[in-house]
Amino acid sequence: MKKAFVYLAIVNVLDMCATFSGLKLGFIYELNPVMNALYQADPILFAAVKLSFSLILVALVINVPIKINVFLRWATAAACILYTLILGMHSLWIYHAVS
Repeated sequence: MKKAFVYLAIVNVLDMCATFSGLKLGFIYELNPVMNALYQADPILFAAVKLSFSLILVALVINVPIKINVFLRWATAAACILYTLILGMHSLWIYHAVS
């Protein structure tokens, strides 16, 4: 289970890089209204908040014992799948915009 949380932290960082690049180059739009507001206020703030999510998740994995139950397993699996799909979508958009 800890590996899944670390995976989510890594995918979040990769997604931040893809999203940041795509937004900066005008290839994609941020649909999350909170993250869009952060990006509009300051792109560095956007990146810092996204990175802090990963750092907090890794810190929790290292420092907090995780009680595993069925809901947590399913929720984590769903988050891994969805976040992987979102990262893939952002990457495809950028790839098509560049090529």
